Amino acid sequence: MSRSERRKIRRAYGDERADLFSSHDDTDNSGGIRRRRGGATPHNADGRGQDRDVAESLRRTNAMMQQGLESVSGLRGAIDSDGKILRDANEDHQGMSGNVKGARGTLLRLRAQEMWETIVLWCALAFFYSSALYVLWTRIRFPFL
Repeated sequence: MSRSERRKIRRAYGDERADLFSSHDDTDNSGGIRRRRGGATPHNADGRGQDRDVAESLRRTNAMMQQGLESVSGLRGAIDSDGKILRDANEDHQGMSGNVKGARGTLLRLRAQEMWETIVLWCALAFFYSSALYVLWTRIRFPFL
């Protein structure tokens, strides 16, 4: 590709780019209002078409807002029901704290009673064996005792 061909391509690209950027203006070189591609009509043209377009846009916006409000109200109901469940669970938990303290005290008393019964059992066994040995020694006269 030669230098001159590159210049021509650059010039054509620059012209197309300038046309694209200038097409965003609302006025043409003569000072009149120019119509945009697929866009709105001039202000002095058919105002009813613009009104219909604006009204349709507002209806769509209204419908979208209604859908948003419905979804938010549904979420609010779900949050309220979840909050009620959490409050009930918290109340149950607060009510159980007294029961837990009572259960701890009862468990301590049960452990103490178990320890006491273990001591009594070993003392009873020791007393039984000592009584049995005493009876054997007095009646039979074991020589080893």
